[in-house]
Amino acid sequence: MSYSVNLLTTVAECDQVLSEAADERAELEFRQVQLQRLHSMGTGKAAELQVELTGATSEYNTLAALLPGMAEGNAKKRNEREYKRLEYRIYVLTQQQSSGQGGILTRFKRQYELNCLAQSLIENNTLKTEVEARRAAL
Repeated sequence: MSYSVNLLTTVAECDQVLSEAADERAELEFRQVQLQRLHSMGTGKAAELQVELTGATSEYNTLAALLPGMAEGNAKKRNEREYKRLEYRIYVLTQQQSSGQGGILTRFKRQYELNCLAQSLIENNTLKTEVEARRAAL
């Protein structure tokens, strides 16, 4: 996808976009590593659910501690959305754990999410490349 980088008129604007893209990339890569580990474990659904629940809970608790001290802005809004997403994810994982759901369907969904993350990382790289080129032109 081509981005409207001509709208960026200063190096500072380019730097801000690049900073946000780097933050997004770090989040995507972290989630990708989590899913890859879960996908390759293959030690049973109960263990996978527990590992994923532990990871989501850890992220959730970290954001819960960070959010009150953050300044208002895009980063705080993004983290608040992630906080809510994790809250829902923890709920779903807890429900799956208690009901014994999972197996093939869960592995399929995980593979789908990995594929989506891979595409998001490609788009993130495209954005970074185009903004860096625009920054160099300024």
